[in-house]
Amino acid sequence: MNRDHRPHRRLVAALFGTLKLVQMYGRGHDASGDALRNLTDAVVEAAGKEGEVVISVRGRRLQVNGRPMRTAECGTLALTFLSAEWIKRGIEHVRLRPSVEAEDLAVFAGAFLELDLSQPDPVERLVSACALGGAKGITIERRSDEPRDPVLLEERRDTAMHTYLRGLRAFKEVLSGEGMKDRTRIRRARRAVQALVDTFLEDETAVLALAQIRGHDVKLFHHSLNVCIQALLIGQRLGMTRRQLGELGLAALFHDLGKTVAPPAADSGEPAEPPDPRTHPSRGARLLLQEATAHEGMLKAAVAAYEHHVHFDGSGFPDTGYAPHLVSRIVAIADCYETLTSSNTYADIHHTPYDALFLMQSKAGTLFDPLLFKLFVNAIGIYPVGSLVKLTSGEYAIVAEGPADPTFLDQPRVRVVKTGEGTLQPSDVIDLAERSDDESTSRRIAGAIAPHEVFENVGEYVSAI
Repeated sequence: MNRDHRPHRRLVAALFGTLKLVQMYGRGHDASGDALRNLTDAVVEAAGKEGEVVISVRGRRLQVNGRPMRTAECGTLALTFLSAEWIKRGIEHVRLRPSVEAEDLAVFAGAFLELDLSQPDPVERLVSACALGGAKGITIERRSDEPRDPVLLEERRDTAMHTYLRGLRAFKEVLSGEGMKDRTRIRRARRAVQALVDTFLEDETAVLALAQIRGHDVKLFHHSLNVCIQALLIGQRLGMTRRQLGELGLAALFHDLGKTVAPPAADSGEPAEPPDPRTHPSRGARLLLQEATAHEGMLKAAVAAYEHHVHFDGSGFPDTGYAPHLVSRIVAIADCYETLTSSNTYADIHHTPYDALFLMQSKAGTLFDPLLFKLFVNAIGIYPVGSLVKLTSGEYAIVAEGPADPTFLDQPRVRVVKTGEGTLQPSDVIDLAERSDDESTSRRIAGAIAPHEVFENVGEYVSAI
């Protein structure tokens, strides 16, 4: 029987509302008092049989008692605010016991909001402030440095690479020979996509970094797998379930299947003319509809294959006369982004990720769903994970993680890979949001650059990611 997660949703809403009211009116205001009492009740209800409530941020996703909270349940504003505030303060977990009282939560909320983030060790100072205020029933734990441990990072990267290659092999098998008629190969591809979904949910950053391979191989299977990754990013931000993400991943993976199928040859004996590229959506959809009779999860793949070139305003092809499905609109954004940033050779990249997003922005509302595109940009950042940038210091760096505060998309965490003098010199992760007292020594992004300007070959670039 499915567990009732309504108490978790109520807790998130109550915590968000309380912090906002205390921020606006202070702890002593009547509205703040009502919110604090409501939050106290929500903690007791959410703790249930588990005996406590643990509010955490894993990656960039808010969790309550280990369960990721979805946008569809809690709203984008609450989840974005809470996860960003946890990250900015370096908090891993806040544990609340059912014995906590409104006054305890008032002390915590006040100390939390008044914390000077320019000073070192905010978690230790927050813990001290709560203790001095007499707050009980609250435990605050700092974010572990474990994710940046080189050994663990390498293990996660290896896992992501293994999953990526597994998906690549499975998709190649489907595209070869009579692959679409082989149910075993189809099942293998579905499992590979689900494994990619699970890895993505576990460590989004590692999977997104692998998608940077896209810039150096435009073969259909690389392109399609990277479209799958970018589509999962949008779906995850929409709060899709694991099963829905699996269906979206399949739809993205097979969206260009029609390009592998030649139209029937003419009976005249004349050499066949190159197929009209505008017909590949219908060819792919027909193939996938046949498979959908055996597995309903492929139905959305057929829809996306048919509609992914139908624009948000109804233009494009084929002429359907109706608005494209949500999955098709997601795949259209991911497909265009991957196409713009791909190349035939390592030294011939069409657009940097920054340039591609800037170009696509001008088409939001006509070619692309503007809300989904905004979600995509907020999720991937204007400097996506794995992209190469030049800093104002003259150094070259690879974007390692998105910004701690999602409102500052131009301040991601980066790893310097080359000095201004040209020396390859890998560094620890640097948060560009952290400003030096001396403005002249503060690092900022000067611009995005193509990898071949720094690395001699694709292997060197991928190794640095």
